[in-house]
Amino acid sequence: MRCAIYARYSSDLQRESSIEDQIRKCRTFASQQGWTVLEEFVRFDQAISGASLASRNALLSLLEDAKKDPLPYDRLLVDDTSRLARNIEDALHLSDILRFNGVGVTAISQGIDSQQKSARSLLALHGIIDEQYLTGLAEKVHRGQEGRVLKGLHPGGRCYGYRNVPIEDPTRPAKYGRPAVTGVLLEIDQEQASIVRRIFREYAEGFSLAAIAKRLNADGILSPQPSQAQRERSWSVSSLYEILRRDRYRGVFVWNRTKKERNPETGRKVSRPRPLSEWQTVLVPNWRIVSDQLWGSA
Repeated sequence: MRCAIYARYSSDLQRESSIEDQIRKCRTFASQQGWTVLEEFVRFDQAISGASLASRNALLSLLEDAKKDPLPYDRLLVDDTSRLARNIEDALHLSDILRFNGVGVTAISQGIDSQQKSARSLLALHGIIDEQYLTGLAEKVHRGQEGRVLKGLHPGGRCYGYRNVPIEDPTRPAKYGRPAVTGVLLEIDQEQASIVRRIFREYAEGFSLAAIAKRLNADGILSPQPSQAQRERSWSVSSLYEILRRDRYRGVFVWNRTKKERNPETGRKVSRPRPLSEWQTVLVPNWRIVSDQLWGSA
């Protein structure tokens, strides 16, 4: 029996050494069965979610190899079904493709052999469990973000005019021996804040967004980030428009406006708007950069 091995870890859920652990476990199992592991077919995907097949180049390459004639390997070994997929449709689809091309799949931890009569039912059962794990994890992350927002903490990302200050817990070690981060404070960057106030002030004085962008660029003031069409950090009408509509500059944070959903065709996540009834408004006076008077006149 000629074996391929596939391993995967997600950066949010596991550590890099997980790849080594999975491959070692598969090698041990193959040795116990008297099977041969083909080194050129020992492959892995790092820091990639199992929720879809998108960007999982190692797994997709194994699928393409399985379609070759003559067949290059007879069996694909994985530590458990969640390494193959955390989506029931993908798990069954992958197994079907491999089986059609004469390749068996063995999920070692669960003792599932795709060539057994009960294999499809077991894959479906564990596929539901694996998929539900991701759903539950997403709910926990969202709930944790909500708790941080209600405490006046920053849920994540960068915002012009502020700097992110991590709150560390020295009693809880994290990766590489660093203290665990329990939250993030949003601290005003005074230099950038002065630019924000200038933008609001000039707009209130009647300057157009194009004129403001031209003045800022002439003064050599860097924009928050370069546009997709440019490498230089120059101001544009769109970047200024985003500045002027950002509530947090007046000490108000409107959270939960959008949600991430995975496109079932591409496997990629896209941002979708939430109903207005789900939005949450939190007053955070420490974030205020622009006065109510200036906000109202801009």
